[in-house]
Amino acid sequence: MRPYSVLNALPAEDFLKPENFVTEFDARNPDYAEEQYRKGLELSEEYGRIVIRAGGTWAAEDGPVDPVTRARTIGAYSYEGIGYHGNTAALLRGFLDGPAPIDVERRQEDYSVITTRIKENNK
Repeated sequence: MRPYSVLNALPAEDFLKPENFVTEFDARNPDYAEEQYRKGLELSEEYGRIVIRAGGTWAAEDGPVDPVTRARTIGAYSYEGIGYHGNTAALLRGFLDGPAPIDVERRQEDYSVITTRIKENNK
């Protein structure tokens, strides 16, 4: 398992290849991998956007950005780190196969966050 410091330094485009995020734990429970894939697909179908946060965790959000708070309605979120926790590569594969766009946040040296859209909406 790679530490978050390494995972969070990867370019946003690396999330287009779930195999980049396979952990040593993934092979231990193939049934859970299938469950995670289905979960990713269902969340992508239900919510308007999937975001992988600068800290490595993910959220499923809906609705437009509020112009004042710059927030969206969060529908689902997790403390699972993509590539850190088991079978999150399968979850990512479900996100990619689903219809919702995917944004990846990356923290810059000045601590600001840049968001990169790696997959457009295909509903």
